[in-house]
Amino acid sequence: MLTGAEVQKSIDELPADLSPFGLDKPGVVVAVSTASGQTSRLQIGKTTAIGAKAYVRRGDESKLLLTASSVPGSLTKQVKDLRDKQVISFQDDAVQRIEIAPHDGPAVTLVRVDKDAWTVNPGEHPADPTEVKSYLSSLRSTRALDFPDDHPGALAPYGLDPPQLTITLALDKEGTKTLRLLIGSETTQGSQKQVYAKNVDAAPIYALGDWAVRGFTKTAGQLRDKVVLGFDPSRVYRLTLSRKDGETSTLTRDDKGTWQLEGGASTAAKEAAVQRFLDDLRDLRGSDIAAEPAGDLSRFALDAPDLRIVLADKDGQPLGTVLAAKKDAKYYAVRDGGQTVYETRDYMFSRLDKHRTDFVQGAAPTPGAASGSTPPSSAPPNDGADEGDDGDD
Repeated sequence: MLTGAEVQKSIDELPADLSPFGLDKPGVVVAVSTASGQTSRLQIGKTTAIGAKAYVRRGDESKLLLTASSVPGSLTKQVKDLRDKQVISFQDDAVQRIEIAPHDGPAVTLVRVDKDAWTVNPGEHPADPTEVKSYLSSLRSTRALDFPDDHPGALAPYGLDPPQLTITLALDKEGTKTLRLLIGSETTQGSQKQVYAKNVDAAPIYALGDWAVRGFTKTAGQLRDKVVLGFDPSRVYRLTLSRKDGETSTLTRDDKGTWQLEGGASTAAKEAAVQRFLDDLRDLRGSDIAAEPAGDLSRFALDAPDLRIVLADKDGQPLGTVLAAKKDAKYYAVRDGGQTVYETRDYMFSRLDKHRTDFVQGAAPTPGAASGSTPPSSAPPNDGADEGDDGDD
């Protein structure tokens, strides 16, 4: 910012009284020294009430300069503002193991199996690679707000002995090279909540924003791969959607890739709508584990589901069946015959809650159907085009 600051105006005759300009006792003086020993000083004064400019003076020059009002703020720094605030440094690809150990609960361990494949323990379940990447990114991008103690004599005053949470990263498969981050107790600075933390390999106690550490505690269920039914949409040649209200839509695809809606006289189907439905079904995943083993499905209204979706391949061989239901304002999904019931997001259910008319060429969506309604506010944008984009509506 210093080298980019520009002179916008000058007062060529130095006033006898510098106090109106804040330069009789400047609040900030910036000194820049070169390797040859030459030193230049810039004195920062007041900001003008009109015009968004700031008064400055270079060394003992006999004139005043005006520059952008943003310059004083960018040059007024405390020591903590200039320090390296990265709490823990690593390369994501180097991490082979992650242990998340809360003080009052069981530890969760992630183990790298391959470049982008992880397992989560307890249970040795496949982990969601997106969740793992997000977790590592959050750790790596965490920055300190302050440095309460550079040479702590004891860790207990900061809630770090024992810590509330210990995060250990192993950078080799043997676990001989590790990084460890300790998360301690909360504190308040003004109106801002902060959390004490310490990198075991560094001296200072860090103060982190409480928002920065909220996602550090994870359960095994949150880190698991929670895709309800993994399948390749290109292998699907038959799709049957049965609704609790009794309506059934059966769609079939021929060798040319053309979809037909069966029932009475076969009707040409909106291929874009069918493809988007299959993509949404493939992307259906849980936000958490509701039950495992599944047990009595009536607890989740999945014994008589709102939606039953059956897939088959070109030879009629089953590719899987998904059951989805809403109960008590929550949404659940399970693979038929599977042992895991997932709680899922409302918008994921809404994208699958279709009627026959949603698939018919030229037909208007069913009034009041979820497919024709505005997605819930929690829903991310659907990357697919609207159903009229094929030009048939």
